[in-house]
Amino acid sequence: MKREFALPGARSHYAPDHACDIEHIRLAVDIDVEARSIRGRASLTLAPVRGWPRPPAEAELRGGDQGPSDAGPLGIDGWLSLDAVELDVHEVSCAGRALRYRYDGKVLQVSTEGLAPSSEGGAAVLDIDYSASPRRGLYFVGPDEGYPDKPVQVWSQGQDEDSRYWFPCFDAPHEKATSEVVATVPGSFTVLSNGRLVSDTLDQDSGRRTVCWRLDSPHSVYLISLVAAELAVVRDAWGEVEVSYYVTPGREDEARRTLARTPEMVALFSRTFGVVYPYEKYAQVFVADFIFGGMENTTATTLTDQVLLDERAALDHDVEGLVAHELAHQWFGDLVTCRDWSQGWLNEGFATYAEYVWREHAHGRDEAALERRSWAQAYHDEDGHRYRRKIATRVYDAPIDVFDRHLYEKGACVLHMLRRLLGDALFWRGIEYYLNEHRGRAVEIRDLARSLERATGRVLDWFFEQWLTDGAGHPELDVAYQWDPGRGVAKLRVRQTQSVDETTPLFRLPATVRFRVGERDVDHALDIREAEQVFFVPLDEAPRQVIFDPGKHLLVEVVMDSDEVLLVDELAAATEAIDRADAARRLGRRGGRKVTEALVRGLDGDDFWGVRAACAAALGEVRSGAARQALVDAIGTEHPKVRRAVVQALGEFRGDERAADVLLGLVDSGDPSYFVEAEACLALGKTRSARAGAALRRAAERDSYRDIIRQRAYLGLAAARDDGAAELLRTACAYGRPVGGRRAALAALAQLSRGRRDRDARDARELAEHLLRDRDYRVQRAAIDALGELGDPAAISALETLVERAIDGRLRRRAREVTRDLRGGQQEVERQQTMQDQLDRVRARVADLEQRLEAALSRLEHDAKGGKKGKKKKKK
Repeated sequence: MKREFALPGARSHYAPDHACDIEHIRLAVDIDVEARSIRGRASLTLAPVRGWPRPPAEAELRGGDQGPSDAGPLGIDGWLSLDAVELDVHEVSCAGRALRYRYDGKVLQVSTEGLAPSSEGGAAVLDIDYSASPRRGLYFVGPDEGYPDKPVQVWSQGQDEDSRYWFPCFDAPHEKATSEVVATVPGSFTVLSNGRLVSDTLDQDSGRRTVCWRLDSPHSVYLISLVAAELAVVRDAWGEVEVSYYVTPGREDEARRTLARTPEMVALFSRTFGVVYPYEKYAQVFVADFIFGGMENTTATTLTDQVLLDERAALDHDVEGLVAHELAHQWFGDLVTCRDWSQGWLNEGFATYAEYVWREHAHGRDEAALERRSWAQAYHDEDGHRYRRKIATRVYDAPIDVFDRHLYEKGACVLHMLRRLLGDALFWRGIEYYLNEHRGRAVEIRDLARSLERATGRVLDWFFEQWLTDGAGHPELDVAYQWDPGRGVAKLRVRQTQSVDETTPLFRLPATVRFRVGERDVDHALDIREAEQVFFVPLDEAPRQVIFDPGKHLLVEVVMDSDEVLLVDELAAATEAIDRADAARRLGRRGGRKVTEALVRGLDGDDFWGVRAACAAALGEVRSGAARQALVDAIGTEHPKVRRAVVQALGEFRGDERAADVLLGLVDSGDPSYFVEAEACLALGKTRSARAGAALRRAAERDSYRDIIRQRAYLGLAAARDDGAAELLRTACAYGRPVGGRRAALAALAQLSRGRRDRDARDARELAEHLLRDRDYRVQRAAIDALGELGDPAAISALETLVERAIDGRLRRRAREVTRDLRGGQQEVERQQTMQDQLDRVRARVADLEQRLEAALSRLEHDAKGGKKGKKKKKK
């Protein structure tokens, strides 16, 4: 059921006022790794927006401790406010003179008295001496009793508003400054930060190393980075730009394998975006326990070490999308930055779309179209089952709330539609104009719209309002085709069926329909604006194919009941691979001998693996004997992604021991691909074969890339409804077990116990509640989801406790959503119970009335019989 995006208490957020510009930030931090703490000085170079305050008058100075007067326009009521959370502030000074300040643990307010420029018309340097043991912003990683081999590392993560947890700052994206990071660390450590390396000095007496990095291009404070650890460096280059990869020693080959195409990406984006890579270096560093996939810190991206590819993983998997995404942020997000987080699409939508740009270049249009389709599916899932919202919204609880499928995947799909609307030449001309016009600045969506207008002459306000700023949702279309042989005309009726309300509009949608006439494609443009429109297209003869939106470029949901003959031809011969794959999916819903034969031909013979995989999935939906045999015959196909689809499809044959035989063989003997082997585990569980449990327990002992085989083995046990696996799964959740498996085991436990109220279900709930306090963010998130899956309102108290204590906004939001759903479920149960009680009372009343009626009828009948006997006696 779809819910509201804004949770109770959410409010509108705007970019905060700033009384001065912070021109430069210098951070000097001494890191105590063992104590997990820092001691530092933050030096902020300040320039007032409206001039320096006047010096306080003598009368004002005699005021003692009454507090500073309003000294002028630099601060509000004589105070300058900075974000600083959970820091121990020791002293605040300017040019050696101590300044008064007040601090509540969240905001540091500094008196503007005594804050003065170092020279006539110059800036002032505000020095803040502090210490901290950060819980956010700066993270300490190291071995413990559960994971003794974990590397010792310190790394920062500032997005969205977490830099304030490790240094005082003006923590808003529209404030930009140059930066300098000076870190003192153990002598064996390497330090990486933004910009160029200024110095690296080892103190022989202390054995401590002090490293200084400086970036002279202004950037937002959330992009300031610090990574300190024992690291190996792999050197690469793009022209004169240094490209480097930092990784735990011994994993250099994995780093090369994972990031090898980075220079090619820099070249492509420099050429495509029209702006040459704007910084002096580009570094990427892999760290342990990172709380995101990656983070685009200016010139120094941080990546999770979970994506490092070994040789077997690289057979049929890459993380080029992630690498391209973070690199593209160096333009979209770093060079040009969203003004506030409601405008975050300007960062994330562009970076996500850059993944498509790269894949189209490096792997072809067919591969890129598949990726774009996966984005649409991810967005539709969130829109249909979680909530619907505008892409640009100011109403949220924490900024991290908006970093969702709407912002990333829908945002990228919207950019693709904009590109199609303008055409490649005008679109990229407009993007180049936008980047150059706003270089180094903070922007809003209207800035992009105006830049495109100036560069192309196209006024696109309707597009931006409908897709980004005012509208939510997407078109839901019912498309009907008819051929009129007498007139030689194709008739196309298009109805918009989405519920139109205050946020979901009636869409204006430029679209295309493609007819295959003879051996050629005939494309006809449609301008859809009304709730229902009919289009007539004259053609030389009846078309063999009728494809709405060829290439699947639009973010729409389409219902089109095409004739089976048309779909078979589209599967066999449509120009775009994504259209052939779509035809396979639609045929799979129909079944029948001819459909199966067409799908088998596609599985065996299509040139593109994605179409063959779609045919395999469709045969899994058909679930006939012939479909199963075709899948069994294809199990040895060479392309690993097709094999993966084949084994997934065999999992649809529940209770079919022949399908289980094939899957069991794969699970036991393995496959060159981690992912094929892993999917075979899950598919085997889905068949519900009695032999699945033992095989999946064996598979769960295998290590693999990102623990994918173990994860699918656990989920396969749940799919098999193997209640005997509960103890194994509970053990797999323990701290110290492989992290990916821990999350999957918890999910599997929840699936096994869903909707039940027995002892096993209670044990699963109590375990999930315990794991809400786990040290691993992802395990905490899995615990929240498991409690939602279990559906037991008894978990509400534990979730509410998490909301109170958690400092990660993602955990707070998800816990609040699950709490709301559990309450709703509880209320529904109570409502149904109330109705049942009322029904029971009515039934009891009816039963009572029936008994009374029966008794009354019995008495009447008795009386009637008695009266007749009496009359007969009188006659005698």
